[in-house]
Amino acid sequence: MAVTEAAEDPAAAAGPRERGWEGFSSATRIWFLDAFPTGPTPVQERAWATIGRGENALVIAPTGSGKTLASFLSAIDRLGREPAAEEQGNAAAPGGAQGGADGVRVLYISPLKALGADVERNLRRPLAGISAVGPTRPISVGVRSGDTPARERRRLRNHPPSILITTPESLYLMLTSAVRETLRTVETVIVDEIHSFAGSKRGTHLAVSLERLDDLLGRPAQRIGLSATVSPPEEVARFLGGPHPVTIISDDGRATPEVTVSVPVENMARIPAISDRRTRMERALAAPASAGGGRGSRPSGIGRGGSSQAWRSDKALGRAMAAGRTDGPGAGVPARVSASIWPHLENAILDQVLAHRTTLVFVNSRGACERLTAHLNEAYAARLGAVAPAPQAPVHRESWEMGTGSHTEPLAAGAPVIAKAHHGSVSKEQRLGVERELAAGELRCVVATASLELGIDIGSVDLVLQVAPPPAVAAGLQRVGRADHRVGGRPRGVIYPVERTHLVDAVVAAEGMRAGAIERTELVSNALDVLAQQTVAAVSVAEGLTAEAWFTTVRRSAPYSSLPRSAFDSVLELLAGGFASADLADFSPRIVWDRATGELSARPSTQRLAVASSGTIPDRGMFPVVLPEGAQDAGRRRVGELDEEMVHESSPGDIITLGTSSWRIRQITGDRVVVDPAEGRSARLPFWKGEGLGRPAATGLAKGVFLREAQSSLPSEAGAGESEGERALRRRLTEAGLDAHARSNLLALLREQYRATGALPTDETLVLERYEDESGSWRIIVHSTLGRCVHEPWAMAIRERVHQLLGVRPQTIVADDGIVLQIPPVEGGLPGAGLITFDAAEISSLVRSRIETTALFAARFRECAARALLMPAARPGRRTPLWLQRVKAGQLLEASRQFQDFPVSVEAARECLQQYYDLPALTDLMERLASGRVRVVEAVTSEPSPFTHPLLFGYASTLIYQEDLPHAERRAQLLSLDPKALDALLGDGGVADLLDDEVLAQVEAELQHLAPGRRVRADAEAIADLLRELGPLSAAELAERCTDVGGRVPGKDGQGDGADGACDGFEGADTHAVEREVGRALAELAGARRAAAVRVGGRELWARVEDVPALRRALGAEVPDWALERATAGVAVKRRAAARSPLNDLLLRYARTHTTVTPQRVAQAFGLGAAVAEGALAELAGDGSLVDLGAAGWMEPAVLARVRRRSLDRARAAVAPVPPAALQRLVLERAGLDEAGGGVDALAEALAALEGVWLPAGLWESVVLPARVVDYRPAMLDELIASGEVVWQARPIGDAASRSGAARVRSGAADVPAPGEIAFFPTDSALAPVAGEAIALGEPEAAEGRETGVTGEELWRLVREGAATGRSFEPVRRALVPAAGTRTAPPSRRVRSRRGRRLMMGMPSAGEVTVAGRLSSVVGSTSWVRLSSTSAGDEERAIAEVESLLDRYGVVCRDLALTFGGAGGLGPLMPVLRRMEETGVVLRGSFIEGLGPAQFAERESVERLRSLTHGPDGAAATPVVLDLKDPACLVGRGVRWPEPVLPAGLGESAGGGGGETGGPPVRRQGASVVVLGGAPVLYASENLKVLISYTSEREELVRALAALAADRQATFARQGAAIRRRTVVETLNGVTTLAPAVSDLLSQAGFVRDPKGMRLAVGPSGATWR
Repeated sequence: MAVTEAAEDPAAAAGPRERGWEGFSSATRIWFLDAFPTGPTPVQERAWATIGRGENALVIAPTGSGKTLASFLSAIDRLGREPAAEEQGNAAAPGGAQGGADGVRVLYISPLKALGADVERNLRRPLAGISAVGPTRPISVGVRSGDTPARERRRLRNHPPSILITTPESLYLMLTSAVRETLRTVETVIVDEIHSFAGSKRGTHLAVSLERLDDLLGRPAQRIGLSATVSPPEEVARFLGGPHPVTIISDDGRATPEVTVSVPVENMARIPAISDRRTRMERALAAPASAGGGRGSRPSGIGRGGSSQAWRSDKALGRAMAAGRTDGPGAGVPARVSASIWPHLENAILDQVLAHRTTLVFVNSRGACERLTAHLNEAYAARLGAVAPAPQAPVHRESWEMGTGSHTEPLAAGAPVIAKAHHGSVSKEQRLGVERELAAGELRCVVATASLELGIDIGSVDLVLQVAPPPAVAAGLQRVGRADHRVGGRPRGVIYPVERTHLVDAVVAAEGMRAGAIERTELVSNALDVLAQQTVAAVSVAEGLTAEAWFTTVRRSAPYSSLPRSAFDSVLELLAGGFASADLADFSPRIVWDRATGELSARPSTQRLAVASSGTIPDRGMFPVVLPEGAQDAGRRRVGELDEEMVHESSPGDIITLGTSSWRIRQITGDRVVVDPAEGRSARLPFWKGEGLGRPAATGLAKGVFLREAQSSLPSEAGAGESEGERALRRRLTEAGLDAHARSNLLALLREQYRATGALPTDETLVLERYEDESGSWRIIVHSTLGRCVHEPWAMAIRERVHQLLGVRPQTIVADDGIVLQIPPVEGGLPGAGLITFDAAEISSLVRSRIETTALFAARFRECAARALLMPAARPGRRTPLWLQRVKAGQLLEASRQFQDFPVSVEAARECLQQYYDLPALTDLMERLASGRVRVVEAVTSEPSPFTHPLLFGYASTLIYQEDLPHAERRAQLLSLDPKALDALLGDGGVADLLDDEVLAQVEAELQHLAPGRRVRADAEAIADLLRELGPLSAAELAERCTDVGGRVPGKDGQGDGADGACDGFEGADTHAVEREVGRALAELAGARRAAAVRVGGRELWARVEDVPALRRALGAEVPDWALERATAGVAVKRRAAARSPLNDLLLRYARTHTTVTPQRVAQAFGLGAAVAEGALAELAGDGSLVDLGAAGWMEPAVLARVRRRSLDRARAAVAPVPPAALQRLVLERAGLDEAGGGVDALAEALAALEGVWLPAGLWESVVLPARVVDYRPAMLDELIASGEVVWQARPIGDAASRSGAARVRSGAADVPAPGEIAFFPTDSALAPVAGEAIALGEPEAAEGRETGVTGEELWRLVREGAATGRSFEPVRRALVPAAGTRTAPPSRRVRSRRGRRLMMGMPSAGEVTVAGRLSSVVGSTSWVRLSSTSAGDEERAIAEVESLLDRYGVVCRDLALTFGGAGGLGPLMPVLRRMEETGVVLRGSFIEGLGPAQFAERESVERLRSLTHGPDGAAATPVVLDLKDPACLVGRGVRWPEPVLPAGLGESAGGGGGETGGPPVRRQGASVVVLGGAPVLYASENLKVLISYTSEREELVRALAALAADRQATFARQGAAIRRRTVVETLNGVTTLAPAVSDLLSQAGFVRDPKGMRLAVGPSGATWR
């Protein structure tokens, strides 16, 4: 390609065919001179001259110089003339474009959709103006981009505009669809902001699209490129022209931008501490500012000097706060302070905004854009006093927020907004509205990212502010160029450094912008992923395209001018399915490549695939943010987009800020976030991950040059006066635009760094700093200016070197300004410069060999595979979750490791090494180190040097939470149980028995394409897919898997897979028709050399050509010679040495298309011996490719997961849920409460069933054990404990109180405290504590010097804390008995009956016992042993807990696990339960109604539940009385309380009853429920004062009342005559028991009348009242 420079004098360069300014029509010239009285600029005249000659042109001129108008005006003038002779042939047909040719004439390509819309608006002015001056042909303009609605796209296709404005992606889509016909008339292509394309894959993609466009045209279109920042021009011109020459028109007289660097504080090392944002807002609310915040207003409380709230240091502020000093209005508000530079920076920016009409503020990330916008609006509102009162309650979660910087403060309703955000994650409508407001002067400030960097017309901007140095000089020029954006204007901008070290970058950027030192553009050459995408697109629409012709087209584009033919062929092999393996059997070829003729043809889905997954912009898994359906007033619902991680950290109800507005999250779905407006609310600021690649090496070298020159000006000794060199440096900084504060801060920084390390990092010096941190570890810092692209691979090599020399893996953090390593203390000295110096070839080889193991490579592979159309979206146009993309890419990456030169792997490695890693710059650095052109200066410091501080901050922010995991209880760690430990404990035997036979048959039919809906059409492409997926098949086997042309299945009587109706007589005759169609398809494939007939195991089979070599090598199959030649005709696909053998690869594909695989089946299918087949299968199982199922055979893991999941689903679906009453009956049955046993054996069974259940200490022997053992006596429990079969343990009072409520502790202060809760454990249980050494009690008066044991108080404390236990339960009993001095005296009575007096006189009077005496009685009642935690592992304990719950309740679910299980409820047990389900120990399903979907039960329990459902009803069942605290009582904890009801004739249920009937009964100790048939029928309060009936059957209620009376009498009998209660029932469902009907009912149950109600009758053991 020839590149020429345009002549300076347009008149001298004019030729006879030139149509420049003078060649324009009079209407065009008149309009232009009227609009621009000064006339055209020299650049415009030269551009028009070049364009007029028909040459390709690259126009380089500053922003606002009229480049875009120059490029368009020539085309407008040509199109607007009266039809000339050469245009008659292209005259518009009826219904075509308005007055123009029936096609697009001028194609304008914009990098941004917004920029294209802006250009379309700006074109209206010249079009309308020229047509108003004189008669011209009408010119239509259209815009097509990703946001264009479908109706508008149809209109553009039917009525093509003369000028079409589009983006590269839309151009690609048009070229890949029928719309390409409208592009056959294109004459001119204008590429705006070409610099933004040239150095990226997007530009590579565009370059190929332009060549595809030229293939459509009769002659190549004229290409015009526009940019203000191009370097070198020749490289960009080569990109633009491809094989054609390009003339470069450059404006050498551009105005130098006025760039300054400003620092808002005097000393950045000691930033004045001020009140934080919230305090300033509160003070503004307390005393609103009287000033209106005009342009001249000064900040309140944040000013640079003189402010009463700005302090010179933290110490001064602390002294003032300690002295109670208060200043200014609102000082009474408690102050929270901040020593950050951001408040000062925000204040300075606000001052600038208020001092100018319009201001544009650029930041380097979207998160900073939203944050700065919110803070500017808050500061402005604070000045105006428009601050909303702080809400009393938090409006959203803030537990994860760090200080006030992560969310906004609420503003008053209608508060003025001075700034709005503009970035790529804000919706198009919002961005357009912001642009219009700024252009109209309605908005004072816009905070933007690179979204406004390019040439969008936003009106007249007075000033541009850049927060933190721009990422590159070119970006800085583009951003500053937005100010004074007009012909002859001089851009003005201010850079605000955020850190001290930013000052150096700001100087380099400012000097580079003044000098126009733009970074060099490097084309992305030979991108194989882009080539694959464009190849699929070109083949999908081109008829008769050959590989040679396509190779020629691709090579015409500049990025592919050096593309090797071997790389090109490897891409074709990939797309045509040449990389054949079992792992890639699911990968459908995208195209068909006839290697004999070279023809490329499309497959049925090729075009759809090319269109659905187009472009090069990677899918980052962003969540679109939308308004709810119907909530939008006008326009689209889209609000913007959020990072996936941001969404995962949010929940419905959170309030976020996006685009300056606050939004409340209403709903989060799998692919979108639905929000509602929430103006004026405190909101969380969003964040986006992965913004920016780091500093280019060229920019880093420029920074190094500046530091080297600055270092030569610094004084060599501290304390010396300012030298001449320093004065020269100060003058240089002044010329660079640094203000006084910036100059002083930069000079101080350089001096401090020079004194700390003895040298500055420059282009010729590396500084190796090390110091010992507070933990004793070494921090090693490599100071370098070359940027992260160089430092990342360098750090990889340094990490390996440290591991080799010291045997440790250092923690490493990489930044643009260096590398930080943390090395733990090691013996001997640390290596010096040898740690970071490498041989150039060594480091290049190391990085290349390790690149495939990095996370960066995996991420790049994912994006490259998506660009190459290997990972199509499951739902085109919808979001694909990033985790799903990673899973798919990981599977593809593992499959690609079988091959040496898999194109996507090659491209991913190239992208890592050239784009993300700058390996050439790194090797150049090593060569300069070896030659001595770069030296290493070592420095040992006592504290970090100034250049180190920002590096350490990045280090801390990266690692601060890495190890800071919440320390939950030990049991909660079961969420991450070791699966191997679970396998060892639970076993994996019997997995094959769980697999349902019907499911096995169904899945195999689906895998083999024999199931309904899985058969394919009997055409060539479908047959090719079958051979690829299933391997070699016979013609008959293929016919079984096919339908006929109408979609009917042979051998079926009715409708087939795709048939519209039945066809009579189809069953017999059309089976042969399908076989004939299959035969024709096979013949077509054989004729195209895509399939061949082979003989395997004596059978005649068909195989695709790509499988022929493997069949020959693995099986010795007979194959045609032409097939072997055809398979090797293309690129030789080489496998790695460690790749799977051909036989194993064939067997693995066979396993992936079958369910159970046995050696016999494999031997029969491939003609092998059974022993050979078994050995190969065992080898595949050894490397994890197959799962050994024992005698059943083997199964591929993905197939096994599919079969097991369906089998489990089938098993779950087979179980119909039963009523909760059935579960209650099962629990009662297992607890022995329906038929209580007797004796010690019954007690042992009861305690085993209650393993690990924590209950109040007094409940065990009063309620729980007597209910299960009819003849229970305390001696029985003591016998089991003494024999060592059972151990009891108390739980600490605090723990018990936190979980189940503390046990009722007597109020007497002088009493022995009773244990809170107690649990019993069989001593062989995995949950049981381990009994240790015996505990000796100390003697109160031991002789001096004689060793004694623990005291009684210490021992009892150990018991209550669970660290000791007794050999009997007697101590607990004695502790539960009230002391004599603490007994509550009965109320005094004036009149007592003779019987009452006799009883009172007969009461034994207990003697006064001291506390020490009672404690001695308690601890001396048995011997004691220490307890320690169980030695069982977490997995074993979890299994024991699950088994205990299953034994007790039969079913494990969330509610039961929370109520009766351990800490954490069901969550910690889920890994065990899942594994038990997978191994067949339990089933999962919805067994019990109302207990949720996650229920687990053993098969026997499920069957028993079913049988109990059909068991005896309430009339035949035996009533059971349960204490509500009893673990067997599920009423209210799984079995819901029914609505209270009374039998007929007893009255209406009232809502009184002391609150008992107003809702679910209160679960108090002593309260009871009578269960009949598993359902609650009667509730009784602890003293029987209140009864509640839940049955309408009188007989059931009578039986329940009788059972309740008998139970209470038995309880009183066990307690003895010493405890006598007067038990009176006062109400039944709120109805007084004195009512005749109710009293008669209670009388039938054994109650007698009493003045207060119905009293429980005297039992056989004595009185029951007192």
